Amino acid sequence: MNVRIPKDEDIRVANSSDIARIMRRVLLRQNRLHRKKEYFWSIGLNTAHDIEYIELLTIGTLNKNNVDPVEVFNFAVAKKCKKIILCHNHPSGNLQPSEADIQLTKTIIRGAETLKMEVLDHIIICEDEDYTSVFGLLS
Repeated sequence: MNVRIPKDEDIRVANSSDIARIMRRVLLRQNRLHRKKEYFWSIGLNTAHDIEYIELLTIGTLNKNNVDPVEVFNFAVAKKCKKIILCHNHPSGNLQPSEADIQLTKTIIRGAETLKMEVLDHIIICEDEDYTSVFGLLS
C-alpha cells in the first residue's frame, strides 16, 4: 500500500531523524488500537535523497512482522530507486532491535547489493520521539 507523506513535510531527507519524524507522523495517523501492531515500511529515495515513495509492506502482530525481501524491492525496482530505507515500529516502546530485525536487515542488504541498490538505514520507531538504527548493531 502506497503511503502519502504528510503535506507539511519536505520530501528531501538529510538524515535518519528526518525519516523517523516522518514515519512517526505516518504511524500516528492510525488509531490507537491499530498502533498496537508492528508496521513495516520501505522508503525509496532518488539520488538527491528526495522521497520517491513510502510503501507499507506488512502489518504484523504486537511483536512480530513477516517481511518477504522480494516485497521490499518490488516497488524500488518499479520506481527505479537506487536507495532505500527500511522502517518499522515497536508497539512496546522498546527500541532494541531483535535478532530477527538484525537478520532481516542483513538479508535485505545482500539483496540490495545484488540489485546494485543501497540500503541507507533500517530505523525502528515508537510513538514517542525516540528511534534507533539497526545499522548500529551490524558488524
